[in-house]
Amino acid sequence: MSAPQIRAADAADVPRILEIVEAAYRGPGGWTTEEGLVSGARTDASEVRALIAAPAVALLVAEADGRVIGCCYTERAGTRAEFGLFAVDPAAQAGGIGRALLEAQVALLREAGVLELEIHVLQGRDELNAWYQRRGFVPTGATHPFPLDPSALADPEARFDVLVRDLSH
Repeated sequence: MSAPQIRAADAADVPRILEIVEAAYRGPGGWTTEEGLVSGARTDASEVRALIAAPAVALLVAEADGRVIGCCYTERAGTRAEFGLFAVDPAAQAGGIGRALLEAQVALLREAGVLELEIHVLQGRDELNAWYQRRGFVPTGATHPFPLDPSALADPEARFDVLVRDLSH
């Protein structure tokens, strides 16, 4: 595989973004799967198209050999931003693509004057939480409820842990 190129997503990327997100979050393949923890689709085409169109959102994709292999978005609100829809094709995981996507977003956010980047990690995902901490995110102790129907959760009481990365330096 050639080195991935990071670029802004466009409407033509929507079907592939959906494939990657569903495989990474709901499929049995990658280490980031929520299979057994959350049921139902992770996203849909209308949500992805809305992210692409939103002025405060940067939806990036990683592309290698002419094929999209990863994605993530940030949504800016003043000097803060939220990071999400982060997925790498399970066949391409553990090759630095996720790190490259994250750092591309960080660079864009710093240029825009964003000082803090926030991520929400489903409780019980210790390996994912540790991955973010190795990349400068710090647990805040705060939590958020699951934003959709809690019946989609294997544990309806599960929440999201909030982690923040300081971008000021």
